[in-house]
Amino acid sequence: MKDLELFQFHLDRAIYILRFQDKKLIETWVTELDQHLAPDYIESCLTAAILELSISHSETFHWILDHLADWRPYKQLLESVTRFALKKLVQKGFMPGGEFSFTADGKILLTENAKATIMKDTAKTDRLLLEKILLTPQQIHSLTT
Repeated sequence: MKDLELFQFHLDRAIYILRFQDKKLIETWVTELDQHLAPDYIESCLTAAILELSISHSETFHWILDHLADWRPYKQLLESVTRFALKKLVQKGFMPGGEFSFTADGKILLTENAKATIMKDTAKTDRLLLEKILLTPQQIHSLTT
């Protein structure tokens, strides 16, 4: 039980620090954590904090998505979401090279139908994260014009 209480303490602290929306403060704090805790533990705690903020404080969650894209826990979270999306696409019968493929930056390019199918019955937090990795041809076209 003590380990769970300690993790909850660090999770609460992470949420508190992230809500300041100050990149320099967050980086300094994470550097301090690196000196005392295992990297996997820190990443798990920060990932849990990001997911918790998606529910409890959406403004901070969106700030993280917009300002901490180069942050390792965020990248790992997006990698997990990408694996989740690929699994869901294949389970729904979509074929790589047909209804979906990858962009040079690791995002998933997919048809409108495939995107609508994968987004259907998906939790709000998952939808927010999926929007960061899923692109339709129409979205790419709007980015280039």
